[in-house]
Amino acid sequence: MNGLRRSSMSLPTNQPPLRSILSPILGLSLLLIVSACARTQPVLNITEEAVVTASGEAPSLAEVENAIVTACHDKSWLVDPTDEGHIVATAHVRHHTAIVDIVYSTERYSITYKDSDVLLYDGEKIHRNYNKWVQLLSERINLELNKL
Repeated sequence: MNGLRRSSMSLPTNQPPLRSILSPILGLSLLLIVSACARTQPVLNITEEAVVTASGEAPSLAEVENAIVTACHDKSWLVDPTDEGHIVATAHVRHHTAIVDIVYSTERYSITYKDSDVLLYDGEKIHRNYNKWVQLLSERINLELNKL
């Protein structure tokens, strides 16, 4: 050896401990995982919602259909009346598509999931925005029916 001695002491650094760096990163990662899971919810179907009018009288089937079609248009859903008492409505929002069946009578209506695209549907759960769109559509249908 050439006379140099190695010191067992390390030089002090101004860097924070590794734990203080990793802790926020791990916490953020966990938050992202949890929030990604929360993007989907059980599919919302509106089942047997009562048809309620302001007059309290039963509307005609044509009046119920007109109220539903008006509500769909107001909420930017495309409407395809397939049979008497049945409408297929489609919403296109950005690159997402939702399709629902709306079955109705003079006393009740139902909105049920039919199909979707880019909404993370897995047979039971779907992106939470789908549920929001269906809820808002149902509220608008109720508003239109209440005008009768």
